[in-house]
Amino acid sequence: MVLNELKERYEKNNEIKFKLFSLEYIIQKVDDKVVIYPLLYSNRKSVYSSLDEVLNYYTIYNESIIENIDRVILL
Repeated sequence: MVLNELKERYEKNNEIKFKLFSLEYIIQKVDDKVVIYPLLYSNRKSVYSSLDEVLNYYTIYNESIIENIDRVILL
């Protein structure tokens, strides 16, 4: 359920804010790329070609977001 809402918000706003493991993250669409970074460390931006790549390949504590989708809190 969280996954569907996350994707809907991204499509609508081109940006998502969420919390996972007590850190807040932002996923943004910039030009044709998707950028993700923690709010506290905005200089640590990672760039991917799609939202699905971010969810599958961006790791937090060596686990992908999709593996922890039930722990994601949308802000």
